[in-house]
Amino acid sequence: MGLHINWNKSFIYPVNTVPNIEDLAYKLGGKVGELPTTYLGMPLGAKSKSSGIWSGVIEKCERKLVNWKCQYLSSGGRLTLVNSVLDALPSYMMSIFPIPAKVTKRLDAIRRNFLWKGSEDKKKYHLVKWEELLVSKREGGLNIRDLSPQNKSLIMKWLWKFASPEVSLWKEVITAKYGMEDKWMTEGVTSLYDCSVWRSIRNLWLLVKDRTKCKVGNGEKVAFWNDIWCGQETLKHAFPELHSLSQAHEASVADLWTGQGWNLHLRRNLNDWEITFIARFHDTMARATNLTEEQDRLI
Repeated sequence: MGLHINWNKSFIYPVNTVPNIEDLAYKLGGKVGELPTTYLGMPLGAKSKSSGIWSGVIEKCERKLVNWKCQYLSSGGRLTLVNSVLDALPSYMMSIFPIPAKVTKRLDAIRRNFLWKGSEDKKKYHLVKWEELLVSKREGGLNIRDLSPQNKSLIMKWLWKFASPEVSLWKEVITAKYGMEDKWMTEGVTSLYDCSVWRSIRNLWLLVKDRTKCKVGNGEKVAFWNDIWCGQETLKHAFPELHSLSQAHEASVADLWTGQGWNLHLRRNLNDWEITFIARFHDTMARATNLTEEQDRLI
């Protein structure tokens, strides 16, 4: 028969002021809800940087401790529970929202105290600095997750997905709302009235861009002078003399490729002493691959 909407369990959440919202809810059979709320385990309508949206994560960690403290666990057993459970519980929220320093400090305290004290309520000394336990076992630590860089890594995955060639509805919505700065990423969110989740995500774009280079396919998204795609630096920095002479500073790779070579759109003919620049340029570009029908992507 297929799935049907159960209106008795459904809510209508108005954004700002919605006239006749009660009449609409009555006709549909649902109820009028209030923001903020929770949807699929995520806060909806709350401030993304608020510490309050993390209260559920902290409560889950504390409930786990109540059950674990009822049984005897060795130090190795407590470490296993910290790494497999307590480290994983915040991951769902950390994949979208920036974790406040206050919440990080509280979760660190929960993990740290359980690791050293276990089921004992009396005070016990922490024999090793917490920061030293966060490094890998190869470097002498216990490989306990450092929440702040883990949070950044999970959030930056959205930027990686946004810059990927795949087509998604959420990417179209973000693009339509914020506009594009270049072929890879949206404009920065600078409005004081637009403190959105995307603003926190977009602020990490430079960290992603500085650690990637472009793999050229059809050349339509890769900026010829400004992106790293041939060698270990941009062509603007590798050949500053030719860049200053070019009239196509914002051109893509596809714009300057003629099918047989490169047309830099120089504003004048080269002098004799500048021939070495163009010779070195052609030597470098000889290693560049020909264009294909595939889309450009980051690597």
